[in-house]
Amino acid sequence: MFDKCFLLNKVVKILEDNEFEVYTTYGCFDIAAKRENVLLIKVLVNADGLNREQASSLQATSHFLSAYPFVVAMKNNREFLEDKIVYSRFDLPVVTPKLFEEMMTDEIKTIQSAKGRHTEEINCFALREKRKEIGYTLEQLGKIIGISKKALYEIENKRVNPTEETVRKLEVQLNINLGMPFEMKTGKVVYLRPKNEFQQKVSREFVRIGVDNSSVYSAPFEIVGKENFSVITKPLQDSEKEIQTIKRLSQMFSSVAVFIAKKSHEKSVEGVPIILESELPDIGSSRELTKIIEEKI
Repeated sequence: MFDKCFLLNKVVKILEDNEFEVYTTYGCFDIAAKRENVLLIKVLVNADGLNREQASSLQATSHFLSAYPFVVAMKNNREFLEDKIVYSRFDLPVVTPKLFEEMMTDEIKTIQSAKGRHTEEINCFALREKRKEIGYTLEQLGKIIGISKKALYEIENKRVNPTEETVRKLEVQLNINLGMPFEMKTGKVVYLRPKNEFQQKVSREFVRIGVDNSSVYSAPFEIVGKENFSVITKPLQDSEKEIQTIKRLSQMFSSVAVFIAKKSHEKSVEGVPIILESELPDIGSSRELTKIIEEKI
């Protein structure tokens, strides 16, 4: 029987076999992995175990760090997941370990599943050009394959993805391959409300100086933001493990890590700059913040 530890190790091996730099952590993502791009992966036996708060934190983190989020799971509350289908949980892609491995190895065509409806992403430009080349109107081709003129128009203009059945009918009728390889997408723009005094104060100061940011609820850091650089921030605590986690993740994300402290005699810890809470109101711009960080490293 699968358990989370088994799945986590399996996903780590898939990534290492495909020459990713891998770091395991905790919270809204269990694995950070980097090759050309950064992946943030939540591993669960049951995908429905992912709650909205975790999903929102993963979306926000992925957006501000320009990373690609994934949920790797074996089943949901209704069934075991199929290896060829990309499911969705709070708008995050959910895949089996086998499908995830195929995605890391090669470009593959997939089927998307949302709210029980299976659809495919297709080459809409090729569809429209082939239809015009043959001489079909939207209404004529729609009648042949059994959908309305409006539905075909929506498909051609990439407003909706067609069902598996519709794609097969179009491919047969037009003698064309319309399938597209799965395209990874970075996280959606999500802003989470501050949950504590630290998040409220730091987030407000970052906004004032021009650093777009969001609080995150379940991650190794508490604030994630981006201006012309990405930044991850948390209160300075004494835990050596937390310090090393922040340092390692900032290196993997190619982002700036900052500890915020009420008081400290040090400018940095393990190469991560420390900014005092009392310093924040005096910082006038993101450029000033960058300068202060550089001076403290």
